[in-house]
Amino acid sequence: MEQRELASLAVLGVLAEESVATVDQIHDTLRHRHGRYWGASTGILVPTISQLEEDGHVSAVAADGSYGYEITADGRDHLQSLLDRPIDDVSHPSARSHLMVKLGFLHHLPVERRRAALRELQEQVLETRDHLLTVKSRHGEEPSESSAPPTRGSLLDLRLLILDAVLEWLEEFEVSSRTDASR
Repeated sequence: MEQRELASLAVLGVLAEESVATVDQIHDTLRHRHGRYWGASTGILVPTISQLEEDGHVSAVAADGSYGYEITADGRDHLQSLLDRPIDDVSHPSARSHLMVKLGFLHHLPVERRRAALRELQEQVLETRDHLLTVKSRHGEEPSESSAPPTRGSLLDLRLLILDAVLEWLEEFEVSSRTDASR
């Protein structure tokens, strides 16, 4: 997902949870929630919000003497379409920001679409994990001296650990989604 699309997903996700928010409030919320995974600067947020407004996904409103933004019905639909987009490679570091922002706002999908998105992510993670295990098995044993620099095998192990953690989180999220839906 390109940075502008990622910014659109993030802005719409925040506005779906706030009645009205200023650019600074959106920026602060994103920095608080996703700061380690995606550094949303006002340099990308301002033009993204302008484009979202032009496209009818958000509207400007007066809020406490300044301008804020609220999400429109079209914006909610666009948020859901952005959440439906697949992640290119869940184990690649460049896709981590998309994964984390998507997971942070996945609850904005209707229950059945959320479940389908979770299943797709789980399948994608499992396929990627199987692929990495195959790659690792082809490379055989590498020296395991603790003072040696990271090897391809140890870096593959790290990617596998990250995928395992993502899988565990997805399973927990799916269980909590089922619990929420039954209430």
